[in-house]
Amino acid sequence: MGLRWSRQDRGIRRYERELVSPIERNHALPSPSPLGASTTPVSPTVVPPSRESERQRLRSLLRTGLLDSPEEERFNHLTREAQTRFGVHTAIISFISEDRQFLKSFVGDLPRNIPRELAFCNTTIGQEETLVVPDMRTDARFRSHPFVVQDPFVRFYAGVPLRGPSGWFVGSLCLVGTSPRDLSAEERGHLRRLAALAEIEVNTGA
Repeated sequence: MGLRWSRQDRGIRRYERELVSPIERNHALPSPSPLGASTTPVSPTVVPPSRESERQRLRSLLRTGLLDSPEEERFNHLTREAQTRFGVHTAIISFISEDRQFLKSFVGDLPRNIPRELAFCNTTIGQEETLVVPDMRTDARFRSHPFVVQDPFVRFYAGVPLRGPSGWFVGSLCLVGTSPRDLSAEERGHLRRLAALAEIEVNTGA
């Protein structure tokens, strides 16, 4: 049965009050890869680096042309493979815009858009490494999240950031489960390989 992402307002409002803005939360957004196009330095007295990084990241996302685009089999076959291979409730390829997470491809009963402040993948795009959380209840970043303490009671999460044009992280390939678990080194490698295939598609035609 697919996950049900019901919005229980009281719990969500309580969680949102504890959060900082998306820009502040991503003050350490990873820089573009060395192969990507460089950006012009901006004086912190004019535009804070974190805001400039976010602007560049959003430009990269827009260049993909994938935000709010319809489902495509080239992404769907990757999420199906991930869900089957890892035996989780859902696998998702999504993109983080200014204020929301857009689910480009997913397995299960999910909304197409989720507020950015509630997106687990918003944490994923803030780091280079694969993010694996064996039990969300024991991680200070997520243990009070509405999707953890309320329906659908998420317990496991694993995500790999996806680079867009110029090397900025624009989204992720992630796994979500309702039972605690970890990933072996082999499984993490397979997840990264699927993410690499997704990344190729993200940059096709951008």
